[in-house]
Amino acid sequence: MPKIADEPRYYARWPFQYGQLNLDRGQLFRLAGARNDERLVRLGFVAELGPKEPTVTCSECGGEFVGDRERALHGDRRHTPHEVLDPEEEDRRVEHEQRRLMQEAPLYLERSAASQS
Repeated sequence: MPKIADEPRYYARWPFQYGQLNLDRGQLFRLAGARNDERLVRLGFVAELGPKEPTVTCSECGGEFVGDRERALHGDRRHTPHEVLDPEEEDRRVEHEQRRLMQEAPLYLERSAASQS
């Protein structure tokens, strides 16, 4: 049985909920062997981190991230108070975030089951 340290580590390329975890972009976690894990990797929601790749830690919650930028974005999103937005402004921000993510970390939609048939 492999040690936990020998198990592959993955990071979220997009923010999403994985079980009880609310993952931010660049946040490290371990796959739990869930039914859709293979799809998450294949479609590019997550990527494997090399065994000796350096990481940075959030001083507030202890979350591990692939870089300083990802940790800073996480801190702003999770640990900084924000004003309450009206639904239209919230929708605009979400759409802007999704467009930015598709430019910076595009999903591999050509690998979806629908595109394979």
